[in-house]
Order: sequence, then structure tokens, then C-alpha cells
Amino acid sequence: MRIAFVGTLGIPARYSGFETCVEEIAIRLARKRHEITVYCGYRGSKPRAKSYNGVQLRYVPCFRNKFVDFPFRSFASMLDGLGRNFDIIHFFGADAWPFAIIPRAAFSKTVITLDGFNWSRSSYPIWVRKILRLTAGFALISSNASIVDSKSVQGWYQKNLGMSPMYVPYGANIDLVELDETILRKNSLRNKKYVLFVGRLVREKGVHYLVEAFARIKTDFNLVIVGGDPYGKEYELFLRKKASGNTAFLGFVYGKDYEDLVKGAYLYVTPSDLEGTSPALLTAMALGKSALVSDIPENLETIGNAGFSFRHGDVEDLKEKLQFLLANPDVVDEIQKKAVDRVRNYYNWNNITDQVETLYFSILNK
Repeated sequence: MRIAFVGTLGIPARYSGFETCVEEIAIRLARKRHEITVYCGYRGSKPRAKSYNGVQLRYVPCFRNKFVDFPFRSFASMLDGLGRNFDIIHFFGADAWPFAIIPRAAFSKTVITLDGFNWSRSSYPIWVRKILRLTAGFALISSNASIVDSKSVQGWYQKNLGMSPMYVPYGANIDLVELDETILRKNSLRNKKYVLFVGRLVREKGVHYLVEAFARIKTDFNLVIVGGDPYGKEYELFLRKKASGNTAFLGFVYGKDYEDLVKGAYLYVTPSDLEGTSPALLTAMALGKSALVSDIPENLETIGNAGFSFRHGDVEDLKEKLQFLLANPDVVDEIQKKAVDRVRNYYNWNNITDQVETLYFSILNK
């Protein structure tokens, strides 16, 4: 099959769960002898790389304003793809639905992966959220197939719109090899002496709850925040003002350094108000970390019985859970093997790729 992935910032993954998903699936599909193209966003000079691990790369310029950038890149990628005879064009983002109609009419099959309840994102203007909510069902009827990464989100669509997108979770790669402490020493961190968050620094990720809760605890542990937001620094600056002196903001970290930072953490925290299946959370579990998550359905679905939770949005409850876990390493250690086993059993990228490939074949044969 000739398959295009559209609507993300591209690969190698440098932004969100969508990019991670595309990288993991695209590379595996290429190994299966499919012809894969990923459309990538760029700022400044156009990147020279034409391929990545067997996947062809094409480039579309980015805008600084995300509400212009996302639809523009989907539209421009779609136009470019019309003349390339793709069998499947796989869009990412519920707001990409208008751009799935044209290639479908031009005899390409289209798939849309939805991004959870994006109309609930507190970082979005109210008018954007209203439009996204009003058009929530269009993605399910404008494409040949739609995908969600959470059973909770799937259930919402079935209950409220009478239509059920296909459930395909994200995955993670298990790696229990001992860490290299170089990145820890570079940032003056001690092995198993810090709490870690990784993700985009946008308000719905709930990092302000974690920063505030950690500032109320007397401890010799550090809080480490990895990530940022290429579309603006306002929320990060707000977090830095609230943070205690033992909080470190490391910006974006990738590859082996990122994995070693996760391996060196004592505890991983996902304090989100809004989430799907978080790839960063799954990665932490796959690397042998216990996780403390907000009790939104999507997070509880991900950890099952292999993690800890606190009442979402409740800083005091988060503080108490952190204090308890920091004081009880045996409890934290006990859950780590369960976390790895859960990823192995439910969140395997090879199995997930097979699911997506089967979906592609099924819609081509209709």
C-alpha cells in the first residue's frame, strides 16, 4: 500500500503523542514493504532529509499561530498528496475532517485519528472550543474510518453521537537496561531522587497542580519538568514563577537522554485535566517506572492496577499522595513490575501496527 500520514509535525517525533504514534507505526509499516510518506512541518530553512528509517519525508512550512498552522499544514499536505496516488491518507486531529473529503472523492481512502475531547482544552480560545464541539461528529462521517486511542473517548462518541470510532491505543517500547547517568550529572540530578513530568507545557496538562503541590512538600527530592510549547512560552513562565527552588525545567529532551531521565526518576507524574492514552506515561511504565496520575478516566484506563492516582485538580490530594509515595519506596517499587507487564500485555507497538494495517486493508477492500 501507498500510505501518507498528514497533520502532525512529523518524524522523528518532537512534539506530542501524534508524532510518536506516526513514527512508531510508519517505520513498522515500511518494514512490511509498504510505501510510507510522512508530511512534516518546519520553520526556517527546509530540512534536507528526504527519508527516515525507510519512511519518505515531505515538508510543509509552519505558522507560529497554532490555530492557523494546524489547518494550513493539513490542507497543504492534502493538496500535495492528491497527485501522488496514495491508497490511504491518514489524517491526525479531529479538526482535519474538512481535508479528508476531497481525497476521498478523488478515490483515496481516508482515516482520521481523533485527539480526544479537544474542545475541552483550556489553552484554546472559547470560539475554537465551540467550533470543535459543534463539528465533533463530522470526522466520523467525512472519512472512511476513524480512530481513538482511549476506550473512554470511544464510549463518549457512541453515547453522545451514536457512532463509534475504532479503538487503537498508543504503545511503548519496553527497555529495562541500566541507565547511563551522564544526562543526570549534566543537570545535577541524583538517580532515584527526583519526580518527573514529561509533556507539552499547556494548561490542560495540569503541570501547575504538580508544581504547586511539590512546592508545599519539604523534601530533598527534585521535581523535573521536561517539555515545552513551540507555540508560546506564557504557561511555562507562569510555572517557573510558581515553582520551588528544587524544580528544574529542562526543555525538550529526546532519544537516549530522554529515556535515561525517565529511568533515573523515582516517580513519574501525569497531572492532566485532559488526556487520551498518554505516550509519555506509557513510556515511563515501559521503562520500569511507577506512575501517579490524575483520576480522569483516560489515565485510569491506562494504568489499570499498575499505578497510583489522585483527585484531578486537587492540589492538596496530590501533595498528600506525593508525600506518601516519597516516604514509602517499597510501595513504589512494588508497582513497577506491574507497570511493565501492563505495557507488554496491552500496549505493544507491533500489535498496534498490525491493527492499523488490518484497518487499511479492510477499507481498501470495501
